[in-house]
Amino acid sequence: MLPAPCFRASKVVCDSLSSSTSPASAPGPSSSSRSTLFHWAQLVRLPNVFTVLADVSAAFLLVAHGPTPLPRFLAVVIAGVALYWAGMILNDVFDVVQDKAQRSTRPLAAGAIPISQAKFAGWLLLGLGVAIGAASGYLPGGDSYPVTWFPAAISVLLAIMIVAYDGPLKKTPLAPMAMGGCRVLSFLLGASPLFALTIGQPPFPQYVVGIAMAFGVYIMGLTTMARREAVGGPSHNLPMGLIVTVLGCVMLAFAPQLARGANMGWTVSTRDIFPLMMGTIAFPVVVRAIRAVRTPTPMNIQMAIRVGILSVIPLAAAYAYLGAGSGWALAIFALVVPSMILGTRLRVT
Repeated sequence: MLPAPCFRASKVVCDSLSSSTSPASAPGPSSSSRSTLFHWAQLVRLPNVFTVLADVSAAFLLVAHGPTPLPRFLAVVIAGVALYWAGMILNDVFDVVQDKAQRSTRPLAAGAIPISQAKFAGWLLLGLGVAIGAASGYLPGGDSYPVTWFPAAISVLLAIMIVAYDGPLKKTPLAPMAMGGCRVLSFLLGASPLFALTIGQPPFPQYVVGIAMAFGVYIMGLTTMARREAVGGPSHNLPMGLIVTVLGCVMLAFAPQLARGANMGWTVSTRDIFPLMMGTIAFPVVVRAIRAVRTPTPMNIQMAIRVGILSVIPLAAAYAYLGAGSGWALAIFALVVPSMILGTRLRVT
């Protein structure tokens, strides 16, 4: 039996096809437009885009203590979204033949979106993401933030990693690592407009790299578990994914301590309060993952992945709180609402 979101997508396709054969019940232009928008929203995994808005924004807010310089903040967030949507579209472009045989309800496999349009949109968004990301380092930054080419470098690396995952790496054991690498680069992209090359210094501070790696490990664990989401059943991927996910949670809790006592101007102690916050957020993720390992049905695995992915938002909100205070933390956390609402109608995984 198909998961509910898949069933609904299938029903939309079937209803559309059946109505097209009956002139008396042919949908009007507005109905057709809504159907098209639904399929594009499904193709780009619309509920997930809020996790990218969250982690890219959180990286910037953590370092800058606010959305200043605003032009760079807006540009890098838009670049992150464009690159993410490109990855989602190209993922299904690369998989269209397999999806026609195994997952025929997906928008491209069902013919709801022409493959030519998806290819054009995917590669266009990839190029736009790189261009806007690169431009973010050259927008006005005041005396505190000089011109920097770091966003250009990170944008290019992220685009390469996206294509590598969608194409040659997806069906290999390296796939979870590649997906985690995409999330590492996504977080670094958010921080990149705030750093410029200094001779004798690394490109990013240790704590920024540590947090990015933590998000990457967390996503790598979820991706490892997700390799069994369609069929379920016992597999070494499930306990291995659980272990890696927990490791990512621990890293997220303690990575800010890599700042090593420097006066970062953060809102709470990174030695006690912040780890407790992160543990509270991560607890439901771990519980769901354990349940999926103990009872590996497709529904349990998919729910664990869904909760894990959407929890990126509150995890990122905690970092926004650490760097920029409660106002911006609440703004990031509020992204949970549209993500969950859309997640009831659209696939997350």
